[in-house]
Amino acid sequence: LMRISSSAFAQTDSAREARWRAEVEPGLVVGDAYTLTTSTGQPFFSIFTEGKQKQVAFVLAHGVGVHPDFGLIGRLRVLLADAGYATLSIQMPVRPKETTDATEYASTFPDATARLTSAHAWLRERGYARVILASHSVGAWMANVYFQQTPDAPYAAWIAMGVTGRILPLKSNSLPVLDLYGQNDLASNLSSAWLRRAHLMLLPQSQQIMIANADHHYTGVEAEATRAIVEFVGARLPVK
Repeated sequence: LMRISSSAFAQTDSAREARWRAEVEPGLVVGDAYTLTTSTGQPFFSIFTEGKQKQVAFVLAHGVGVHPDFGLIGRLRVLLADAGYATLSIQMPVRPKETTDATEYASTFPDATARLTSAHAWLRERGYARVILASHSVGAWMANVYFQQTPDAPYAAWIAMGVTGRILPLKSNSLPVLDLYGQNDLASNLSSAWLRRAHLMLLPQSQQIMIANADHHYTGVEAEATRAIVEFVGARLPVK
């Protein structure tokens, strides 16, 4: 197991992550940059944005080859904070070149799982009793693998946005899942929507929502996506 782990960590392009941070951190207007560390000592960049309440928080996981303030995730970390929720947007592992090929990104999954575990612990240490994981695209794929491989994962709910592929069985993790996708999402996402919907029927308090006129990146409809997430979470994890 240790040999597999070490090989997997080597597949993460640390230099590229450092370049992303050097580019993003100086321009932050909302939120603060932090360095989190996995249980194996791997540091990674994150952006923490406080909300009005201190009970429920979000960990945000972006898609392929980008950074914690990119696109939809960059907007969500601010919009959810505006709605009262703290957000911790974390740098997910990146590869040296762009690909969504499973043979390329699968090697980063152990690192992704370690980061999702550390991010949850970091928020719990700061007093947030319930932490939700919201992930987009390949980040949702990484999250799915994390839940499959982490029996009784501590997250209170999972927001899966623009899933690449289907939501696979979550075994002992019967947490509420929101499967969010766009009307004009990727063909692979649209074709498997029925399969994901069927699986969600087996998970308590789960739901599938299509955002009208949304592409895979929710361009121009980030507020609508945020509203769907806030309504889903508010009904299941009300803040007292």
